[in-house]
Amino acid sequence: METLGQILPAGFEATVRLNPGTSSTVELRVIRNLDEFASVQVEWDELIGLLDPIPLPLSHGWLRSWLAAFANEDHMEFRCVYLNGRLVGVAPFLKERERYRGVPVSILKLAANGHSPYSMVVVHPELSEVQKRVALELLTRVEPDEVGLFFKIPKLDHLRSFLLDQSGVGHEYVGEKPSLLTPVIPVKGDWKTFFAARPRKLKKSLNHKLNRYNRAGDFVIDVEAIRRDDQPIVDELISISANSWKSAIGNDLDSNIRSRQFFFNLINAFGASGCLTAWIMRRGGAPVAYELHLSDDGVVYPIRADYHQAFKSFSPGSILEYTALKHLFDTRSARQYYTCADDYWYLSNWTHEYREFCTIEVFGSSLKLRALFYLEYSVIPVVKRLLGKHRHKPGTT
Repeated sequence: METLGQILPAGFEATVRLNPGTSSTVELRVIRNLDEFASVQVEWDELIGLLDPIPLPLSHGWLRSWLAAFANEDHMEFRCVYLNGRLVGVAPFLKERERYRGVPVSILKLAANGHSPYSMVVVHPELSEVQKRVALELLTRVEPDEVGLFFKIPKLDHLRSFLLDQSGVGHEYVGEKPSLLTPVIPVKGDWKTFFAARPRKLKKSLNHKLNRYNRAGDFVIDVEAIRRDDQPIVDELISISANSWKSAIGNDLDSNIRSRQFFFNLINAFGASGCLTAWIMRRGGAPVAYELHLSDDGVVYPIRADYHQAFKSFSPGSILEYTALKHLFDTRSARQYYTCADDYWYLSNWTHEYREFCTIEVFGSSLKLRALFYLEYSVIPVVKRLLGKHRHKPGTT
């Protein structure tokens, strides 16, 4: 039987039978600029809000902030699927010309980058299996001359299995690559019990750092809600970042214009709600380190952290993280601390719970893209294995 993805072109409204004896109107609409995106804010966030937990990086406020900082709105292809006039699926894509292994191609990619904890394609959780498949076909369709890049998607999500199902429309040439393994700390029970259960090595290291920090005597840690971009603390955070190790690679809030703009956009989007806060450490009134938190649906996202290089010996980042975590347990003000990081060794001491992500690439059916698919997922892996064997062969260098 022909699927909806085969018969329904983008932007076309049609009545199709999803189940015997019933008719439903399914429509794919494509948002191509920020003004159009603003017009769907309420229904977009209502759909996102049906998931548990609410995926912050898919919220209207986050995506609007991200787009205005990192993307050209001329490249927007935010796909929305409506069922009988109700929004039931969204996929925030950008369409750009890029090079893949040096070959110019059209890339359809989810709106995410290193600032994004993860990305997703969302469908209404109460849709039937048939309806979900129809929605996903429309939301993820890749044209013959495109590469679909599904970046940082949850490995256990239905989207991954749908994309890897090669029986699906346009999924004949698909490959998977690993992405993040993000530590997640559930906020359960009391702090004393939680901390006592941490590895001895972590507790010993933190106690040593805390003793050194407390002996200095003139450090102070505060937490402050950031509601406006003209608050004095905003300049303090930028100053700390400018004096961090990130300044050497141009990724600090002072020199990196896009990162700073994203920070200001988040303030404008979330500041009024009070869910954007900064833990800041000062010494003698001078800013030393910070951890920036964005909270939503009981989940705390530490979306950025920096410390002044001159104070590295005091381990300000570790002290701030310890203080913020302890506060969450003591106040029971969240249910989860989502680290927004990869599986770094120091975070593995805090938790054994992780969220695993992957990147799926779907290649169009054109001759050029089929050749690129076989190069990427057949030829290159074999070459790498052969080179690896050669490097480890006795007598070789």
